[in-house]
Amino acid sequence: MNLKFTAILLSFCSLTLGSFAQSSRRSTKVRTNALEDSLTTIGQRYTLALDSLNKSLETSAPSDTDNLENPYYFPLFASSTFYHFPVQLELGSLQSGSPSLQSGIAQALMYAYATHPELVHYNLSYYKGDRNKSVVAKPSTLPTDKGKPATPPKVSAQQLAQWQDFEPLALQIHRPNFWTFKGNFSLQFMQYLVSDNWYKGGEDHNSFLTAAVLEANYDNKQKFTFTNKLEMKLGFQTSQSDSLHKYKTNADLLRLTNKLGLEAFKHWYYTAMLQTWTQFYPGYQANKSRVFSDFISPIETVFSIGMDYKYKTPKFEVSATMSPIAANYKYVDRLALSERYGVEKGKHSHLNLGSTVTVNMRWTPNSWFQWSTRFYAFTSYSKVQAEWENTIALRANKHLSTKLFLFPRFDDGVKRRDNSSFFQFNEYLSVGLDLGF
Repeated sequence: MNLKFTAILLSFCSLTLGSFAQSSRRSTKVRTNALEDSLTTIGQRYTLALDSLNKSLETSAPSDTDNLENPYYFPLFASSTFYHFPVQLELGSLQSGSPSLQSGIAQALMYAYATHPELVHYNLSYYKGDRNKSVVAKPSTLPTDKGKPATPPKVSAQQLAQWQDFEPLALQIHRPNFWTFKGNFSLQFMQYLVSDNWYKGGEDHNSFLTAAVLEANYDNKQKFTFTNKLEMKLGFQTSQSDSLHKYKTNADLLRLTNKLGLEAFKHWYYTAMLQTWTQFYPGYQANKSRVFSDFISPIETVFSIGMDYKYKTPKFEVSATMSPIAANYKYVDRLALSERYGVEKGKHSHLNLGSTVTVNMRWTPNSWFQWSTRFYAFTSYSKVQAEWENTIALRANKHLSTKLFLFPRFDDGVKRRDNSSFFQFNEYLSVGLDLGF
């Protein structure tokens, strides 16, 4: 490239000097012989130098590094224009040609389209005329930095035929949906074991259980998350030893968890969480007419602010929320049950301030085994309430499973019965139908 440019420059200078010499002879009639001889000698020597340079260029092989003469590089140096071939090549094409060169140029153009679309001012996709004529690329609607579209560049028919040999892609862009929905429904038959001081009452028995979990989660893949989880569980039992109740509940839960998160850094989120839970049906012990628990008796609401650690893989998922600021509001609709659930006698509600820890974990090492656990603890720094729910599922197939539920619980804020412990325990083993979506 440099040699050719030098040859052209020297030729131009030679012609200029020749013209200058001739014009000087015509315009100036009085010249000395010495000056004419000097100009003639310079011209001859210059002509010989040009001939020698031309012969060297003719004998030398063309340089492969002279990229500007290669028409494939035209889109890189022309005005910012959108071409179809980079999109076609990047998304996959059966077209043949120069795959190595075109793919490299396509990657460079696609990077420009994706990172700086505001710099693309022209679009050749509007061309529908005769390729034997020179055409003008149609400017896009995007303005330049000065607010006015630049002058459209002229594109030759050869260039246009080379770079528009692919059909336009029929791309459809849909607005992303950041909401995800999932759920699970199960119908289980089980063997049930409960301690005598279980806070909701109950007895050993054989029974059945229905459970449903519904989730609606929002994640914009940037910094904002909003998760919502509704858990419903209701089971009934029959017992020959109970002469007062034909049916009693053995499992009863209605719990709603709402969590708002703002990403602080990798895996960590600033979190505000609201947890609310109660039950559906009155709870009794065998051969006793006294109600131990009921709908909204009690109902607990915990609002907490803190940090949430999230980590997720296909086989393991954990969410640990640590909240140094938390408010626990407990309401008991049945006034007779107020003292049993730590509310002052004669009052329906009580508010405690403290801190909470909530951990939800799921481990699925294979297709037939899954362990799900939830740990919750609240302390007002004088009382402690802690729950640890464990569900171990063994799947026979996609819809049949065996579940073992283990639920230890500690609550020193409730009224103890007799000399019983603050520690409580609930367990059941069930086999049945398990459906998810």
